[in-house]
Amino acid sequence: MSLIYSFIRPESFQVRGSGMKLRKVSIVALVIVLVSAAGLTSWWLIERTPNPSVSAQKADGPTLYQALAEVNRSTSNLPGGPWGLFSIYGIAAQAPYSPNVEGYPSENRTVNACQAQFNGLTLWNGSIPIFTGTPGSGTAPFWQFAFYSNPSNEILVVTDLLGSVQVFSPMAVNGPCSPWYDLGNPSYWVSELAPFLPDSPTVADSALNAIDVGKVTLESPSVEIFTSGPGVFDGLGDLPGGAGVIFERCGLTGVSGIQPILQWGENLQGNGGSLSNETTNCALLNHPYFAGYGTYALDPGASNVTSFSTTIQVEIPFQVAMLFHNASAPTNFDGWGLANWMTNWSLSSSTGSKLPLGNSSCQSWVLSVSECAADLSGWFVVMVSPNGAWVNSYGQLPQGGMGWSEPVTALVSHQQIVVVCPNSWDVIGATLSVSATVPTTSVTATILL
Repeated sequence: MSLIYSFIRPESFQVRGSGMKLRKVSIVALVIVLVSAAGLTSWWLIERTPNPSVSAQKADGPTLYQALAEVNRSTSNLPGGPWGLFSIYGIAAQAPYSPNVEGYPSENRTVNACQAQFNGLTLWNGSIPIFTGTPGSGTAPFWQFAFYSNPSNEILVVTDLLGSVQVFSPMAVNGPCSPWYDLGNPSYWVSELAPFLPDSPTVADSALNAIDVGKVTLESPSVEIFTSGPGVFDGLGDLPGGAGVIFERCGLTGVSGIQPILQWGENLQGNGGSLSNETTNCALLNHPYFAGYGTYALDPGASNVTSFSTTIQVEIPFQVAMLFHNASAPTNFDGWGLANWMTNWSLSSSTGSKLPLGNSSCQSWVLSVSECAADLSGWFVVMVSPNGAWVNSYGQLPQGGMGWSEPVTALVSHQQIVVVCPNSWDVIGATLSVSATVPTTSVTATILL
């Protein structure tokens, strides 16, 4: 038995319909509990450092107000306004990171609908660039803002990626992409953020001071999330009337199992705040410490075969099902927390021989998977959303080895696997198999083509 710091009140850990997750976290006083669990250790470390120079800030991305200044210049004269800011997310991750892996109250609907809404890096598409700065800087390479217009009753999402602003088309308040689980009337949140919101370096410094006082250590890599406005991620509480910083690890490549979540929230005047220390599981666990929990299964739907030129494509919709070892638990329902890098893929012929993996011709977004021509030397997989939009691809990598072209994205029910092979291959009766790459999570799939 080894001791871990499990920063959580016992009542904050609960069983939900989609497995074991944190309920919505409230900002509470610091609570530290020692928990004994075999094989589970978690040490976090953040070093206090002065705020960097302006040149360093530019290299690591802008602060909240620097990003907001660029965004305001791009949105001030847009039709349909006036646009009032109601949601802020800034992300500084020390390794490739995808917010999709966090989980949402309605995981499938939210991720799939929002991926279809936006063509570009957002909270729902792609991997966030790696942050090389220091947590106390208040800088982040990625910022996402959401604005609300009362006259048009629409929402405008705008991102700042290392100073480059992208403005997406407005969307309906209660349209298919509606990720804020407690949005209510957006005008309320606009009014809450209307006072002078503290800049991110101020909030980050306050959070690190609180962490120092609590003698909490944070392991690297971690992700620092600046946020204000209604909540988006399941298990990460919102901060109405204030600003906050979240330090966590779920959603990073290479990070699985039980991990801590630190949340610092303060009021808009910056003269009061609180720190909450909790833990969560990043994905469905197969560790015996969590009796009754089990395995992800990629359950396939009916396949569709398309043949053209030198290429054959087998398109297979799938459900990310959660299978439980406990016979009294549900046996099949949609899962959360399964990241692409947690899976290993292989294709075998009808005789059982392993087929060679090729180079993906779709390393980045394409309008249609039909543009993904086969590599004549091997097979690869393209993951697409329900509407056919490119999400990721698995094959031989240009830099060597095998893996995913986007380092980290979530595998979500109702997406589609597209196996791309040379047309000269006889893939009838071939088997696509999926297994886990991490010891903390089990994944199983045997899909007959």
